Amino acid sequence: MKILFFGDIVGSIGRKVIASTLPEWREKFSPDFVLANVENLSHGRGISAKTLLELDALHIDAYTSGNHVWENASGLSCFSDPRWSKRLIRPANIRPGNAGNGYMILEKNNSKILVINLLGNLLMKDAGSNPFLEFDKIISANESCRIVIVDFHAETTSEKEAFGLYVDGRASAVLGTHTHVPTADQKILPAGCGYVTDIGRNGGHHSVVGFEAQPAIQKFLHADAKAYDPQKSGLAEANAILVTIDSETGRTTAMERLRNIFAV
Repeated sequence: MKILFFGDIVGSIGRKVIASTLPEWREKFSPDFVLANVENLSHGRGISAKTLLELDALHIDAYTSGNHVWENASGLSCFSDPRWSKRLIRPANIRPGNAGNGYMILEKNNSKILVINLLGNLLMKDAGSNPFLEFDKIISANESCRIVIVDFHAETTSEKEAFGLYVDGRASAVLGTHTHVPTADQKILPAGCGYVTDIGRNGGHHSVVGFEAQPAIQKFLHADAKAYDPQKSGLAEANAILVTIDSETGRTTAMERLRNIFAV
């Protein structure tokens, strides 16, 4: 089973990146299942029905998100919309009373795929319950699923690496999101869990994590500077991880970091 996972998609330029890159990578790598993190999909803040429909047109199978998904209140109805409710998730360990689920089970090529979304706690102002223990609860209730993919949406490398080793042998892959900068540490852990600290963003290249550079710099110079927007045009980057998983054992057998930089 080949799974192609795109990191955080940031704004309209990120959606253009996916529209340009996915058909090419689909033809080249023939993935069986395509996932994407969409917490910054709509103008860099949350989701909307319109922007999800753009991705649906590209035949993406399912979507994960993160803590920023709540920044666009109008998009929260997507979590209960039948078009997406079974293939769109938010972190399982944060705001449990809100709309949406923290994991989903989908079928592809006669295999069940359990996809879990979790939020790290270190340096996160929206910290929730313990993601390690939340994983334990979810996995114990879904032991029949051999393929287990975790989008670990976290700030620090230490928490991500610790989590990967904690679930090694129980998760097929732990794929980091949130920090928007691709890391070159993809590896297969001793018990077969594929791991990468951060897949990286799909969005502006000469930017501050996908957002316009100068306004972002002003935020570091002046505490009262206004909020900034995603980069809109220019050089962009596409970042994804291609994970090959043995459907019988649930172990990762190969990983490849995909990256492309081009003008939009």
